[in-house]
Amino acid sequence: MLRSFFPKDFYLCFTNDLRKNKKGMATVSWVVFKHHKKSDGTYNPKIRISHNRTSSYISTPIYTDMVRFKKKSASGTITLEKIKEELDDIVKEYRHIINENQEVVQECETSKDIVLMIERRKKRKDIDFIEFARQHIQMTPNTGTRTVKTTGINALCHFLKYKNGNDKLSIKDLTSKLLREYEGWLRKERLITVRQNRTAKQEYRTIRKPALNDTGVHSYMGVIQSVFNAALLHFNDYEKGDIIITNDPFKVYTIPPVLEAKKRAVDVDIIRKIYNYSPINKRKRTTTFTRDIYILSFLLAGMNAIDMLDCQMVNGRIEYERQKTKDRRKDKAFISVCIHPLALPIIEKYRDPSGKCLFDFYKRYSNIRNLTKGIHRGMRSLCEEIGIDYVQFYSARHSFATIARNECDISKDDISLCLNHSAGKTITDTYIKRDFSRIDKVINKVADYVLG
Repeated sequence: MLRSFFPKDFYLCFTNDLRKNKKGMATVSWVVFKHHKKSDGTYNPKIRISHNRTSSYISTPIYTDMVRFKKKSASGTITLEKIKEELDDIVKEYRHIINENQEVVQECETSKDIVLMIERRKKRKDIDFIEFARQHIQMTPNTGTRTVKTTGINALCHFLKYKNGNDKLSIKDLTSKLLREYEGWLRKERLITVRQNRTAKQEYRTIRKPALNDTGVHSYMGVIQSVFNAALLHFNDYEKGDIIITNDPFKVYTIPPVLEAKKRAVDVDIIRKIYNYSPINKRKRTTTFTRDIYILSFLLAGMNAIDMLDCQMVNGRIEYERQKTKDRRKDKAFISVCIHPLALPIIEKYRDPSGKCLFDFYKRYSNIRNLTKGIHRGMRSLCEEIGIDYVQFYSARHSFATIARNECDISKDDISLCLNHSAGKTITDTYIKRDFSRIDKVINKVADYVLG
């Protein structure tokens, strides 16, 4: 009757379009195949997923010999009621997953797509946030970022052990309530057990950790949020609407804002005292080393210790890519600074004779973490001997910038160039080739003012 009202071509176009967009409902059942018999005489029942005239099979953890086959039939039935109930429960679970995700099912072309969707949904129950975090951190290219994230996740593990007795955390259990409990734990003085790294045996010791302020809590919570966001991108397919992780605790929990940073810059007199320091005990190599590296950092426009491990001397200049930001900048955070005459003796003192690196720090310390610890201990000892309050190594960088601005009247743009910052760049900056000689002028002016 329909064809009498429409031309043939229009009728075919209309009906074919309907057939193309009509997708059958996925069906689920269990089945036992005769040819799946194992050498021990048992059979492994499968779950059959049928969709759009295709079928795929999912193995079950069940093995049984309680199977009866009809004559000339390739499939059979289970004779033990208990096993049938177990299989029926699995079928119900899979049907529930399909019914709960109809939008995703409608996008599936074959039964194999349905199986993949089911497996992804089942994984959600088993996503261990800590395990994912470890894997994510291993894939992080920046050493400094890896260290920060490792510290943050280790702290969360200590809290989980304190709360639950183990460091397992299903991602669905990462709730705003848990984060608030964790924040409360961080804000209190606490005891944690850590492994002794320097011993061959797995020996442990208990250390006391101080309570954190808003800035500390912000840092630790920021690590969790960063890893959680990475998990969302890893497990969820937003283009297809295939969402495995449905919870987001950070929609409810608010990370405390960072407190205004305490200025780390020190007075000119402090830098002069550090520069003129001579060890009381000649055997205090760490203190002497720390003094030298502190002054070297100051004379190289606030160079960080980690960058000293990989820098090179090229045509009488120190050149390097700043480790902290090179992975997120198009210019790889490259910088070239002059060598002030006061810095040259320090460079020669610690120069690597093999030529592998500019400095021989890698022979003194196995990694940046140990180098940082050595400098930290050295700064404490150095400040005690000089008779001043504790000064952080990073204050060399802050002090260089502060003295350049307040005492030497250097522009903020030139100070930003010295510190290798990218903040505040405009489109115009992309057309201008950087002139590193501007850094040289700042270094010479600041060094001459403080140590000249």
